[in-house]
Amino acid sequence: TDFGPPIPMRKRARTALPVVSLALLAVACELDFDPVELQFEPSDWAMAQNEDLLADKAAQAQIAGALTMLFGTPQAPGFMRPQEWVDDELYRGSGFDEFSEERWEEIVEDNRARFAPQLAALETGDLESVRIPVHALGLAEYWAENLADWTAAAEEGGADEWLAENREDLALAFEEYYPSLRESAELYRLQCVHCHGPSGGGDGPTADFLDPRPRDYRRGIFKFTALADKSRPRREDLYRTLTDGIYTTAMPNFRRFGDADLEGLVDYVRLLSIRGETELLLALEYDYDAGLPVEVVQETYLDVWDKWEGAQEKVIAFDGEVPDATPERIAHGRELYMDAKGANCVSCHGVAGRGDGPSAFEVVVDSDGTEEARPVKDDWEQEIIVRDLTRGIYRFGGRPIDLYRRIHARINGTPMPAHAALKKPDGSRLLSDDDLWDIVYYARSLGTRPLHVHAAETADSDGNGASH
Repeated sequence: TDFGPPIPMRKRARTALPVVSLALLAVACELDFDPVELQFEPSDWAMAQNEDLLADKAAQAQIAGALTMLFGTPQAPGFMRPQEWVDDELYRGSGFDEFSEERWEEIVEDNRARFAPQLAALETGDLESVRIPVHALGLAEYWAENLADWTAAAEEGGADEWLAENREDLALAFEEYYPSLRESAELYRLQCVHCHGPSGGGDGPTADFLDPRPRDYRRGIFKFTALADKSRPRREDLYRTLTDGIYTTAMPNFRRFGDADLEGLVDYVRLLSIRGETELLLALEYDYDAGLPVEVVQETYLDVWDKWEGAQEKVIAFDGEVPDATPERIAHGRELYMDAKGANCVSCHGVAGRGDGPSAFEVVVDSDGTEEARPVKDDWEQEIIVRDLTRGIYRFGGRPIDLYRRIHARINGTPMPAHAALKKPDGSRLLSDDDLWDIVYYARSLGTRPLHVHAAETADSDGNGASH
């Protein structure tokens, strides 16, 4: 078994971009900083799932060693390539190896725009004015080495000849830039770790001050995808989160970065998530008598990868023309929304859609015996504030297809059901695709209707989920 994907051979210029030392990077970018190194930390939650493991520090150290073997460290991250991947020439873990030619050309075009000042300096021969992004460690080393060679050639009067010979390769280094996992880890350190934590546990130093808390990647659960069956997200789902942010949360959009950097962040988030899932499963697999055989480690690793590889097959695509919203559809959507034996949205979202239905809360008994209604919790043990549909605010897109997918497949990590999976006693679907679209249009209408209409609907209900 060899560790980490090989340097891709698809584009020549990037093959000469080794990782740079921080000292050289500071010189190349004229920066003076004292970076805080990332360190992967064990998941207390994962360890706590197995009482035998919790009491066995040596076994915990064994799992930590296995994770380093499989995923490296933040300073040298990568995915272990089992022999079967090597034999089949599979390179997993870097988007570079997954992109279509069309997507790669989009990234190259974006790089040309993003690095326009650097490319212009190459044309004029003003190499000393070129600046490299602080997180692009390999690119910084490559540039520093070539700048040194150009300077040496200039001292001998051959700067123009050297530049004419090397200008094409130097331009390709910018045009075909794609970050290594190490470079993406550095960008994650600079932009993401303060919320999501060094291991992706949603436990960065600012996490306790945010509501909702940042996502814990380590369980492999992501709320906002376009997929069914609790699937792991596609690249497209994670990329969209980075470019759009999540409205009404502390998660911003990162459009100020180029396509290559954002795709690289997707690579690194996937590594953190696959690593976290593997850690949890290894913790559950550990047996006091049998220990943790290496075969179990590799099988677990491959099983997690299989879950992520199958995401593309779970996309919720609607075959056909998206129907128009009509008064009839909205009225029927309301009936399904209110019907306890139908969609039963009212149980959580409430009669007027304000997120105050009875199922949105659970009764908790305090230590003094006092009963209190508190919001239900999600899979991360955080209280859920059920969406107030009257506000017309949707965290992962308000297009009809976005709402359709959520109603169809559920929101991962929450009690919201997959309505397309609800069955009648005879096993047939309870709600058709047309029904789901009707619910979509009724839910959207709640965010656009005058408040007195909602108030009237609230007064016109018997409170049991059925409309009079």
